[in-house]
Amino acid sequence: MKHRYKLLWTRPRTAIITLLLYCIVNAAPAQMLIPAEDIAEKALAATVYLEMKDTNGKTLGIGSGFFVKPNLIATNYHVIEGAAKGTAKLVGKYITYKVEGVTAIDKTNDLAILKIAGPGYGLKPLSLSDKVRIGETVYVAGNPKGLEGTFSDGIISSRRDKLTKERLQMTAPISPGSSGGPVLNKKGEVIGVSFAGHTALDAQNLNFAIPSKYLKKLLEESKLAKPLSQEKQSISAETYFLWGNLKCKTGDYAGAIKDYTAGIRLKPDFVEAYNNRGVAKYVLGQYFAAISDFDTVIRLKPDYADAYNIRGNTKTLLEQYFAAILDYDTAIRLKPDYADAYNNRGNAKILWEQYFAAISDFDAAIRLKPDYALAYQNRGRAKGLLEQFAAAISDFDIAVRLKPDHAEAYLHRGVAKNELGQHFAAISDYDTAIRLKPDHAEAYLHRGNLKMLLGRLLEAKQDFHIALRLATQAGDVSLKYKVKIMLLLCNK
Repeated sequence: MKHRYKLLWTRPRTAIITLLLYCIVNAAPAQMLIPAEDIAEKALAATVYLEMKDTNGKTLGIGSGFFVKPNLIATNYHVIEGAAKGTAKLVGKYITYKVEGVTAIDKTNDLAILKIAGPGYGLKPLSLSDKVRIGETVYVAGNPKGLEGTFSDGIISSRRDKLTKERLQMTAPISPGSSGGPVLNKKGEVIGVSFAGHTALDAQNLNFAIPSKYLKKLLEESKLAKPLSQEKQSISAETYFLWGNLKCKTGDYAGAIKDYTAGIRLKPDFVEAYNNRGVAKYVLGQYFAAISDFDTVIRLKPDYADAYNIRGNTKTLLEQYFAAILDYDTAIRLKPDYADAYNNRGNAKILWEQYFAAISDFDAAIRLKPDYALAYQNRGRAKGLLEQFAAAISDFDIAVRLKPDHAEAYLHRGVAKNELGQHFAAISDYDTAIRLKPDHAEAYLHRGNLKMLLGRLLEAKQDFHIALRLATQAGDVSLKYKVKIMLLLCNK
């Protein structure tokens, strides 16, 4: 009886323990998932901005890396190739470490392990995992195009070349400067090392990562640090590209073109370099050369909506309106929510005198982007050309409210008010346009026209003379002719 009594109590207790263990084991995976914002904090705290230099201190390349041990950084081999020295700066912080040397290299898989000089106090290295599933969410940390400490997400879309050099294809964006950054799963584990996106013909969302299994193996082979290479020192294509971007930001477009060209010479299929060189040529008014670059971008990457859009803008400036509209059509087909392409197509239709069709495009742009000041302004222009002046003024009012320092909106509103006989209100708008943009020759011309109409001939002549000087400086032959006609009329 005692044994039976004991047995009756033992079985339920065992069942309860088994049930509890089952619940704990099955709840564990859910507990291990980390919110995206926590993964970002963890990843960026271990991610570094690498700057590699030659013996003379000239920058050869920049990239990303991340701590895998308190004093070891993983990155791509191509980021450090040929460099004699380098630094690793923690993203978002003022802490910079000197790179002491390299402890292991895997050229086949484009991986390298760097050792920093001195201990990395307080650093929390990222853990590695070689478990990857197609369709799972991943996060990428890095410094794309030199933008320090960027965090983005995507999914694993495929695994390529499993039997040779396996690569993880993903939708998370990878740009020059992100190379060497960590790719993490939803548990905050590194499943791969990112490297620059693929630029083949059908290169939509073709961004890749090197699986962590290769990095794990390399860490096992890690030895004492050896000095960085003293040979084959050369500036990478990505570095020239980033230099070009910096020069564009400072307005040195000619210098930027030289840097982009140097990058393209090293990497002939560098889509982003062709695109940005085309933009720089566009800004400098080298329209045919710009179109040539955009043609190359589209040949290399046929689904690059931005390239179609900017090529359309260039063709519009060359008065090739039909060809421009075809480019905008393609940009919108590739990217249906592309508000800028709708706006730009509407502008081309205005110039082609398709005013109702233009308004339809501006409507679409505003629907997609309700605070799009330029679309309101352009829709106002189209309505003005259809002599819908009150409706035009309403659009210009919104444009001015959204962007109070936009001189063009005041100018066009002034023109519409003038058409409705609101002369003094029109002059006030012209005054504001000139205050915001003192070299606005067209605003001086319109204000001079209205002052002449009001009998204020001396003031009108002053405006016309300023407009003529500004038009001459700008090389605007058409505007010069209009101003000279008004001066003749004013002198009669």
